[in-house]
Amino acid sequence: MRRGAEVRFIGGRATAVRAVAALLGVGALEVRALASDLRQGAIAAYEVDDAVARMQMIAEVTHDFPLLLVRPRLLGRERGAREALVWRWGVSTDAAREWIEDALADAGPQFRRYPAMLEREHQRWMAKNPRGRVLQ
Repeated sequence: MRRGAEVRFIGGRATAVRAVAALLGVGALEVRALASDLRQGAIAAYEVDDAVARMQMIAEVTHDFPLLLVRPRLLGRERGAREALVWRWGVSTDAAREWIEDALADAGPQFRRYPAMLEREHQRWMAKNPRGRVLQ
C-alpha cells in the first residue's frame, strides 16, 4: 500500500475470506488515493497513463471478490474464496502478483505465507490440468 495507509486485521488467523477482504480493502484505498492524486493534478502528466493502468490492474484483480464475501455458507464461502484466490493468482501478470503480495503484506503478518501457498496450489492445479488455460 502506498503513502503509509494500512489495512490490518487485529488477531485472527489468515483465512481465504479475510485475504479477499484485505485485497478489496487495500485495493479500494489505493485506487481512491490514485484517483484523488489524478484529480488534484498531483501526478505528473507523463505518469497519468501509469496511474490509470495501475487502477485498472487493481480493479482486474479484485472485481469478482465482492460476491465471495456475501456467498451463502451452504456454498462454502471459505472454499470459494480460496479457489478464487488461486485462480486469480494463476491468471495474473507479474505486476498483479507483486501487488497481491504487497497488499497481503499490508494486511498483516498472518498473510505473509499466502503468496507461496497460492503459487503451490496453482502449480498443483496446473499439474492436474496440463491443458489448463492461464492468461498472461
